[in-house]
Amino acid sequence: MRDNPLYLAMAIALVMVPLILFFQWYGQRDLVTGAQGPFPASPTAQAPVAPAHVTRRTTDYDEVAVHGLGVRTTNSGVRAVYLRTGKEYWRYERRDGGRGLTAFAVTQRTVAIWYPDGRLVGIDLRTGKPRWHTESRHDKGYQSVNLVGGLIVTDADGHVRAFSEHDGKHVWTLKAPARCDDMLLRLRVHDQPDQLSVGEIVCNRLEVGEDEYALLLGIDNRTGEVLWKQRTAGLWSQFFRGDEDTLVGALQSADGRSPVRLLDVNREGVRPRAELAAADWNPVASDGGIVLSSADPENPDADHDTTLDAYDARDGHRAWRLRAPSGLQFGSAGIADGRAYVVRHPVFTDADHGRRIRGELLVLDADSGRLLHTLRLPAMTVPEYGDSAVLDVREVVDGAVTIWWRDTDSDLLVVTD
Repeated sequence: MRDNPLYLAMAIALVMVPLILFFQWYGQRDLVTGAQGPFPASPTAQAPVAPAHVTRRTTDYDEVAVHGLGVRTTNSGVRAVYLRTGKEYWRYERRDGGRGLTAFAVTQRTVAIWYPDGRLVGIDLRTGKPRWHTESRHDKGYQSVNLVGGLIVTDADGHVRAFSEHDGKHVWTLKAPARCDDMLLRLRVHDQPDQLSVGEIVCNRLEVGEDEYALLLGIDNRTGEVLWKQRTAGLWSQFFRGDEDTLVGALQSADGRSPVRLLDVNREGVRPRAELAAADWNPVASDGGIVLSSADPENPDADHDTTLDAYDARDGHRAWRLRAPSGLQFGSAGIADGRAYVVRHPVFTDADHGRRIRGELLVLDADSGRLLHTLRLPAMTVPEYGDSAVLDVREVVDGAVTIWWRDTDSDLLVVTD
């Protein structure tokens, strides 16, 4: 019997089939490296006062800083790196064909990842290990994700839903307002006091014969009930938080003017309080009752900004204005702990592609605009399309200011005291 070819083939099959099944299973497992080093110590609470140290490393356009880490996408997942060194801390990737994640968001505890096949995964920030996942049979394709107030607020296929950050369970589905059959959730959901969230929604974006318009919605974040709605001045109006109970932006007005206003926001509704004296409105940052806006008053359509304006969120008056010297421009600014941070550097043309330049990081008193500190930055190489190249303050977080070329995969400067 041992020499019988049939029995020999059966024996080989009995050995090989489990091995094949094992390798198929192993190849489809999620890649979970777990933490590959110590979790960063509690970051410095205060934003830099007199930054003097600069670390340079590469970054991706979508990297988000949190608790001393930078979280960025891969082809089929996300990875966390140490903010100051770029060394990998953990990595999570799917290997079962669910490639091409569409969006992710982070808090101090959780990284929420949405995949185009309808899977939502919650990763523990500290360990890099999955805590939960949930599947949606309906919400597939492009998705935006907001993590706010303990909820993961998502939209796909015209539906806005909320899931628990703790366990991924579905909490509520937003009922579409009348004549708003296909919704697109903006990138911001504002978390307000008294169980209120304020979302920016675009309506009828895919409906033939229907006009697109945008709404500001007051939402009960426990139930998803729409408490109030208000049309905005345009499809892509930008709303920034002025303080705990105030948003700054433009609503549709009966007189057709639609100026930028301070808006009192609560569960009862939204009420304009004061008008901003802003001829050119391009908000870039807000904190501590100050809203920053940058523009080029001489050429509003230009890709570069030559003025930085600060507005008081209590009365709407302009608190101060900073002008760039001739031939120089400002990138987008950041604001934290009573200080504003902005990079000043030359205005470029396409001919500057590949040129090495050095900008300056300015630290300003947020209330008065007074210059507190200047740091000359290391040389940076101007990227392609130099005429629109800008060095932005990307984030002010964890005791550091991060600086990068806008919307590029390039060098990242991490600046600390």
